[in-house]
Amino acid sequence: MRVVQPSPAPNFRNALAALLLCAVPAFGQRTEASVDVGGLALRYADTVNAGAAAVSAHTLFDWGRSLAEASGTFSQFTSGGWSSQGALSGSLFSPAVRGLFGEVGGFAGGSAHQDGTRTGEVVANLRLHYMRATSEVFLGAGVGRTSFGDGPNTVWLGEVGVSTRIRDIDATFTASPVALDSIKYADSQLSLSLSRGKLDFDALLGFRVGDQLTGLGATARTWGSLSAVAWLKPHLAAVLSGGTYPIDPTQGFPGGRFVSASIRFARGRSQQLQPASRAQRQDSAGPENAPTVERFFWEKSGVQDVTLSVIASRAQAVEVSGDFTNWTPIRLALAGGGRWTVTLPLKPGKYQMNLRIDGGNWLVPPGLLSMSDEFGGTVGLLVVE
Repeated sequence: MRVVQPSPAPNFRNALAALLLCAVPAFGQRTEASVDVGGLALRYADTVNAGAAAVSAHTLFDWGRSLAEASGTFSQFTSGGWSSQGALSGSLFSPAVRGLFGEVGGFAGGSAHQDGTRTGEVVANLRLHYMRATSEVFLGAGVGRTSFGDGPNTVWLGEVGVSTRIRDIDATFTASPVALDSIKYADSQLSLSLSRGKLDFDALLGFRVGDQLTGLGATARTWGSLSAVAWLKPHLAAVLSGGTYPIDPTQGFPGGRFVSASIRFARGRSQQLQPASRAQRQDSAGPENAPTVERFFWEKSGVQDVTLSVIASRAQAVEVSGDFTNWTPIRLALAGGGRWTVTLPLKPGKYQMNLRIDGGNWLVPPGLLSMSDEFGGTVGLLVVE
């Protein structure tokens, strides 16, 4: 098994391909694109220190029943040499029946390095989701081929997990058994996300049982990371992250630790969808029973606070997304009588926004002027006086 230099932006299982994917606009229901430019410091295999300048790109297209995502990183190391990684994934979702729906997904990615080392991985998977208003349970299995070092191998994957929202925190726990030739192990991970005003925080904790693969170095069975994003403007943010990451047996990457700092340039929707949001592809049981937005209104709740209210008596979940949230979906709280509310700091001005009921399509709130956004989508114009 040949060890290759690790990715400067580890993603804990999938190494990314040898192509920097550029973000391009698409005319889907939801589009996100961003480019991060910065630097990082690595210590991998418990012995090797490295620094690098890195450029990372990410783009996501969400059409409601389907989802596509691409990402890539190019790194120039201070000691000489370069590394590039890229990945492409997609999912199709079936109609939901009483909160139960299926997903067909696929992943392709890999890496290339100046010394000629290359890795690659292709995986197809099936998932089954069961979702309630603010939580979801899912399980799945996948099979694919991975290539590095001595040649290709078949990889078998399993997955079981739960996502939920606890106050303002989105939490997802997954357990993933993996079989690669004679190597067998299982990873458990807990991810947490929190948004407060112009600050976004993400934390990850992981634990591995099974084969240790001491030949790859950094044999710790636990890992964790923390990242913070400070939005300086709607399309500009500062990003800090650091932590540890495990060995990736499917691509021959040793484990290690990292610290990184970058500037993010975002276009369109600025945030990635969290796992709990990705699964929200529910369809109504029928037009006559479909939950609808009966009324939308706002009112002052303080000097600079505004309460947004939605009347949707048959809804199980209501979300708002707008330029005042950096297009990050925010859940409204049920106030009784079919009324859903959220209070946000909004100064007088004009804002673009949409509503979503039970994870369906984004809608223009009734009573607001409908207008086109920069990607050809439709949004509502909210005027706060």
